Amino acid sequence: MRPRALLALGAALGWVAPLPVAGAPVAERAIPVVDLNVHLPYQLARGQTLLAASGQADARRLRQGGVLGAVLPLLEARGAAIEPAYHATYRALAAGDGLRIPGCRRAGPGVRTWLALEGGETLARAPTSAGLWVTRGVRFFGLVHDRDGALATSAATPGPVLTGLTPLGREAVERVHAAGGVIDVSRASEMAVRDVIEIARVTGRVVIASHANARTLADHPQNLTDSQLRDIGSSGGVVGITFNRRLLARGREAELADVVAHVRHVAKVAGVDAVAIGSGFEGGARPPRELSNAARFPRLARALGDAGMTRDEVRKVLGGNALRVLCPSRKR
Repeated sequence: MRPRALLALGAALGWVAPLPVAGAPVAERAIPVVDLNVHLPYQLARGQTLLAASGQADARRLRQGGVLGAVLPLLEARGAAIEPAYHATYRALAAGDGLRIPGCRRAGPGVRTWLALEGGETLARAPTSAGLWVTRGVRFFGLVHDRDGALATSAATPGPVLTGLTPLGREAVERVHAAGGVIDVSRASEMAVRDVIEIARVTGRVVIASHANARTLADHPQNLTDSQLRDIGSSGGVVGITFNRRLLARGREAELADVVAHVRHVAKVAGVDAVAIGSGFEGGARPPRELSNAARFPRLARALGDAGMTRDEVRKVLGGNALRVLCPSRKR
């Protein structure tokens, strides 16, 4: 049997893939995604696994969506030690459920992961522990959550808020910078964000917001003003656009188009290099229907392209900018 006939028979029987049709379009590879806010540790605390989670960003859907890496926040409950959550998360990652740590090592299979501390409790108890947490894989350090803490005032505190970082908060920020970590101003008050930016200007460090949107488009205290967006961009940092419906649109159901609008607004105000993704998957927030889970990231990529962004710009937004901040000294 001739080679061409043999290949045709093999394709028909499923032995080999059929030959491409001449002139047919070549399928594009999914654009790699690095998500700055995926709450898998929260699901572990609820008895779920990395393989299942809630179904928003389990290991299978992360792979389907082309997710290269994810930042997993360890949420610090008031007065509770973070150690149990850290050890549980690390054991789950070490078990090989499709995710791996540390994320800046490129070789190897699985979704690359980094850790973050949200809430500031650990640094408030021991500011000198920043270096230890950096060596444990923590890249981002949040200072506050849904109410004022020992380090900073919260965006959730009714105004007017006249103070930002506390003296202990300033020490914690400087300790994190010295250890090579990055301060995350998500959920911090305007005054606290201002103080962090001022310190970062002196130390030459980047500032990020792992999950926030543009306040111009959705007036919510957790979202950032245009001035704040510009300050974060000027520092070399990024803003992770969150899929939380409450932060995407006010008074109506949020849609995929709202995510695109926030991406484009931050890119216009702070530059395309300042835009990233911080979905908030697995944290209990409801995303738009079109982005209900991580497998649907290609829909966002197409929507951004349809809105006029180049493929290179979409690559930056979905993963390149985040990876630059996560691994500044390594080849990506």
